[in-house]
Amino acid sequence: MEVGLANRLHTGNVFRRSTPIVNKTAGLLAQGPEPPDPTISQLTLFILWIIALSIWVFRMVNVRSPLSFSAVGTEEKDVESDEVSEKDNRDQHSSTHPIQRKDGSKGSASDAENENYKENEEHKTPNGDVAESTKVISKSISQNETKFSKEPPATGDSNKPTQFSKVQPPPTLDNFLKYSALLGLIMMFYYVCDYYHQWPRGEREYSRDTFGFMCVMLVAVAAVFTIKTTPDKLINRDQTEEWKGWMQVGFVWYHYFAAKETYNYIRLFIACYVWMTGFGNFSFFWVRKDFSLWRMLKMLFRLNFLVTITMFTTNNQYMLYYICAMHTYWFFSVYFFMVIFQSWNENPLRMTIKFACYFVANLIIFDTPARDVIFKPLWLILSYDDSMHEWVFRAGLDHYAALIGMICAYHYPNYERFMNYLDKRHLNRHDYLLTLGIKLFTSGLFLAAVIIWFRHLMWRDKYDYNVYHPYTSWVPILAYIYFRNLFPILRTHYLDLFAWLGKITLETYISQLHIYMQDGAKALIVYIPGYPLLNFALASVIYLLASYWLFHITMTFSAFLIPKDHKKLGVNIVVGVVIIGVCVCLAVVVREIGVL
Repeated sequence: MEVGLANRLHTGNVFRRSTPIVNKTAGLLAQGPEPPDPTISQLTLFILWIIALSIWVFRMVNVRSPLSFSAVGTEEKDVESDEVSEKDNRDQHSSTHPIQRKDGSKGSASDAENENYKENEEHKTPNGDVAESTKVISKSISQNETKFSKEPPATGDSNKPTQFSKVQPPPTLDNFLKYSALLGLIMMFYYVCDYYHQWPRGEREYSRDTFGFMCVMLVAVAAVFTIKTTPDKLINRDQTEEWKGWMQVGFVWYHYFAAKETYNYIRLFIACYVWMTGFGNFSFFWVRKDFSLWRMLKMLFRLNFLVTITMFTTNNQYMLYYICAMHTYWFFSVYFFMVIFQSWNENPLRMTIKFACYFVANLIIFDTPARDVIFKPLWLILSYDDSMHEWVFRAGLDHYAALIGMICAYHYPNYERFMNYLDKRHLNRHDYLLTLGIKLFTSGLFLAAVIIWFRHLMWRDKYDYNVYHPYTSWVPILAYIYFRNLFPILRTHYLDLFAWLGKITLETYISQLHIYMQDGAKALIVYIPGYPLLNFALASVIYLLASYWLFHITMTFSAFLIPKDHKKLGVNIVVGVVIIGVCVCLAVVVREIGVL
């Protein structure tokens, strides 16, 4: 986490959050006291894991074989289940794109779920007219579905994990148990690394030369070996996944290498993530108009399932993972913005009023003392070390970024028409010179704005920069979007390495704190003492593998536990509560008799 968060003490585990003692001669940090006995929550999770593992092994031995890790099953392939799986396996925790370009490429997706449009469905623009850009959605989706249909169908014999882009049926009970067992193994590794502290603590060291070299080499490798093409569409999905991916590398390496001088850049990256949350969720609700309980539960599960399990496994507080809290809050803000007075969403004047109200609400909540009263009912969830300062500080830094994203999504059709006009091949010399002049003028305007912002704000001390950040972060964000989409060659190419990383940002964000580093990202995990670069390589491989599987585990759990049928969902909730209740009772008994 950032310096301010890393230096705070965790009241429940003071020895884990206290300032470590540095052993300068060995390059390691002195080990802290022995960890306390397992907590009730840790024992509960352990018992749940043992039960799931035992049932899975029993079923595999007595019912079927061979054993293979796959998120795919052959049972329950009804139409409704397929629809649920299709939506669920496209979950992402930020960006989507609402409107279609005229070339007939793919339509919009949500911040957490990339859902296909129904054929022949027309969506209206804010002014009430059917946008020309939306009329090709059906054709686009048909083309996209044809593309997917060429891939082998999912079967129970599949030995491969769920693919990021494939539409998969819901998992069977056996596959759910299988992934439960895998989740338990990864959580056990979390526990060993950052609660039991099996491996020594390593001191983080920063070298500008090494840090810069690593960043340049990674970008070079991605550009040379992983560049791919994508349909020509503004702010397309591959582009935003790439955007998330390279920002996540900077965010994680900022912690790993203690690159404190890049703090202001990291603050900007987080603002970009919040912008995507506003842009993506607004796009989804505006186009799909799906405000169902199922939709909300899927999103909340995507954002909070892994962090909840991790929180109990490592005995930490929710606000240690403040990114999850922030995205959950901004999702709710967009949801209520769109669901309240839904009929107003089709009227430009009334939407202007809604945007103005949203702005005023944010101003009151974060820029006045009223915030202390507003968030007080959420003290149990959002407090950190008996204080709401952490939440107010983190959320307040980007409290207008989501609004800017929503406004950008609302005006996406206008932006699309503007870019279509500039991209059009004009035979008339006057029109050609006019479009060229417009491109030069707008480019110069954005470039001048970025230069002014960079010279007068980016180089400020971080405390001084934080004062201006909430009100100015939109300048570089909009400039990046403009230049990244200015020419067709930029829109149709992306770096697949970063796009792959962008799909698992939630998992890499959480995992960095426990199996890439430890003690709240204040110390490294030393697998290979005396060899920092080899240790970095090994730690990175372990970290990425665990994050990759955690992504697929979350998707599998979401598909299995949250069916669209409310009755099935209710049964799952009741059964889950009973099972967890029994496991908690067993954990209390185990702790009392001192078995573990």
